[in-house]
Amino acid sequence: MSDSPSSNPSARSWRDIPQEITSRAMSRVGRRRLTVRTMRTIAMVVGGLILAGGGFEIWRTLQDNPQKWTATVSSKPVRHIIVETDGVLNQVWVEETLQLRRDIGLRELELYAQRARLLTHQQIKSAVLKLEFPDTLRVTLAERSPVVRLKAQLDGPDLHVFLVAKDGTVFSGHGYGKRAAAKLPWLAGVRLVRAKVGFSALKGMDQVADLLSTARGNAPELFATWQVVSLERLARDGHILVKSSEVAEIIFGLREDFYSQVARLDLIIDETRRREVAPMRSIDLSVGAAQVPVAFNISSSLPPPAILVFPPCNFPSTARHFHRKF
Repeated sequence: MSDSPSSNPSARSWRDIPQEITSRAMSRVGRRRLTVRTMRTIAMVVGGLILAGGGFEIWRTLQDNPQKWTATVSSKPVRHIIVETDGVLNQVWVEETLQLRRDIGLRELELYAQRARLLTHQQIKSAVLKLEFPDTLRVTLAERSPVVRLKAQLDGPDLHVFLVAKDGTVFSGHGYGKRAAAKLPWLAGVRLVRAKVGFSALKGMDQVADLLSTARGNAPELFATWQVVSLERLARDGHILVKSSEVAEIIFGLREDFYSQVARLDLIIDETRRREVAPMRSIDLSVGAAQVPVAFNISSSLPPPAILVFPPCNFPSTARHFHRKF
């Protein structure tokens, strides 16, 4: 009986047969990628060593001779001061205020102290100082805009003129010429109180600014006649008093919007001009639209009643008159 392969113990399986398989050759793209990764790794290692060496040298310089490092970074003196502002202050004023040494280095500047020196002037609302290497200091200012001017007597007999902003800040007004300041009405009925820096802010100036901007924007010819604004009765009665070249006292109230009152005032002045009556002594707009008492100077030779109460001036008709005129 012949032996079968399955019965022969010496028979081997296919796993026992040696097989020769060659490894797959790397493509050209693969070799390029491997080279790039290798070069990148080498560059990172070299860069790290350079940074470590530079940091060690800086540390050793600071430990051995810190003055040498300070002299190196401060060697460039300030050559340029660039001033940007939304107001009237110029570069000459900024340089005189900062009082920098001519040879001072950019790194030597104490920006916090220089900013504080600028802010001691109440005209400046905010200041930003920025170093621009190698030799430039950039100063960006935001200034307060004046709405009225104020005359006050301080320690001596002389009177000093100040400007007042919408937020009640009182400042000297550097850069404002006499012609520009002369366009502002005077402020009365207030008292200056010294503060740590300058004077305490005046209360009620936001209402004054609202009234003045309303008159200036809607009735410029009427506003041009306003000479004095008084806050004497603001806290007590809620009244703002205005003296103009045509009326000795115009009373505005806080219970009604200023646009309605200015429109009514313009209508009354036009009507009294048309009637050619005596000069007006006072107009009380604070009582509302129902009635507007108007007092006249009875000493004048022109006819008038001593006091004239205008009939109800409803706002729509007054507003139509206002828009027709302007």
